[in-house]
Amino acid sequence: MYRDTIHIAISLSILLGTSGLGFADSPATDSASSLLQGRWEIVGGVNQGRELTPIELAGTYVTVTTNSIVTFDANNQQRYRAVFILDETKTPVEITMTSLSSDPTTEEKTIRQKTDSPANAIAIGILKFDGDGKWVLCYALPGADRPTEFKSAVGSKTMLFMLERKSEKLAVPAALR
Repeated sequence: MYRDTIHIAISLSILLGTSGLGFADSPATDSASSLLQGRWEIVGGVNQGRELTPIELAGTYVTVTTNSIVTFDANNQQRYRAVFILDETKTPVEITMTSLSSDPTTEEKTIRQKTDSPANAIAIGILKFDGDGKWVLCYALPGADRPTEFKSAVGSKTMLFMLERKSEKLAVPAALR
């Protein structure tokens, strides 16, 4: 297990590298992976050609930590969990997400799992940064081809999401005030 973790870490380091991609005020040496880290509000989306309503989007957010992406609904219930690999040598940046079970204790963060079950489905997509603190993710549902454009047409098996950095204001404990 430890050996697999090291192998994945080395592979990710090689794959992620650095690129000229970045937010407007970020240095050119920031990698897409480092720019993705944090909490993001889903501010727009299209599901296979159908625009998501404000009610569907309200309160939904994504957290990105290292090579893990997790989506939550307005009730803070986890809806999707995956590990991902980025290929920053491609334009736009390519992302490959391998879904994991919702219980992190039953599966470790590894991409060397069997993909027979829906819990290990692979979604392939593209992403781009769209101004300061914004990015766009477009991906194909498992079994479909990687999208080449940032759109989700009617009848396609493509999802499109617009995300904005979620500012997290932490409460200062009384002992520190």
